[in-house]
Amino acid sequence: MYDFDTNSSTVGCLDMSGERFAEPFMIDTIERRLRERPRPLAMAGEWTEICDLLGDQPSLPVQGMVFHTGRCGSTLVANAFSSLPQFMVLKESPFLSATAARALAEAEAEADFGNEQLVRALQRSCLPPTISEQRYQIWKFASWNVLAEPLWSNSFPDTAQVFLWRPCVEVMASEIAAPPLWANGKGRVNHEMFDLGRRLIREAGLTDLPTPQAVSLAAWLTTAAKGVELGEKGALVMPYDRIREDLSSSLGAIARHFGTTLIGAEKEKAAQVRQYYSKDPSRKKPFETETPARALDTGTEQRIRGLVSDLEDQLTKLSK
Repeated sequence: MYDFDTNSSTVGCLDMSGERFAEPFMIDTIERRLRERPRPLAMAGEWTEICDLLGDQPSLPVQGMVFHTGRCGSTLVANAFSSLPQFMVLKESPFLSATAARALAEAEAEADFGNEQLVRALQRSCLPPTISEQRYQIWKFASWNVLAEPLWSNSFPDTAQVFLWRPCVEVMASEIAAPPLWANGKGRVNHEMFDLGRRLIREAGLTDLPTPQAVSLAAWLTTAAKGVELGEKGALVMPYDRIREDLSSSLGAIARHFGTTLIGAEKEKAAQVRQYYSKDPSRKKPFETETPARALDTGTEQRIRGLVSDLEDQLTKLSK
């Protein structure tokens, strides 16, 4: 299962046999697969029909879900788990983002078209192991997907969750230097979903921010608030600094939270992915640990720090 047409309830399925999903994002794996095999085994149709066709094909259990603020090490963590044969890690799956967008739109309209049933039914038969060693499935979401958390929690109430975060001004500096696609209105993101953050910005009198900075700040505020909520409900909250300073122990802690165990050799192998920049599909660009260059003037940065201080304090207290 790789995509979902929300207008017609049609899903697309693609044969991914043998794939390790080593690329930074699932779409990278799909694009490479299509280049290598221009006519792969594929099918599309109403999700109920697809489930009937694949009903005898069991999917891997969803062992854990990774939510985050963005630019906080989530791709690095996902790549690390992907390097171990027992895990299949879906990184920002187009299907999950499409379903999240529909769920959020329906929440605004007070409508319900069975998103939970859709996600559960498709997961039962459309995400089987792609190599024989795989035992567990991990979902790493796009940052804004956390806003649809009730859908994921209700669909999989027993699946452990992790929330990764990074201080706001660092995330903003990274996103200003290299804007995510959603910041430019591309993809499935409606900026209205960051309404909480937009309201807090107005109340703080930061209405003079340029649009890219305002969108980045609103997104951080909204996702961070959701992270606090998840942490208070039992999610493992982990800061970027810990991931950067000790990736091996961070992976061990996340694995334990997901109900699995990594032996020392596995943690060492997984941590080797940090030699390369996590978002580079070629795995040739070296990993850089420098904090992004300052992108805000001192006065604006101070005002933003004041606005986000309460959320950062709460995330710090929840962090383990």
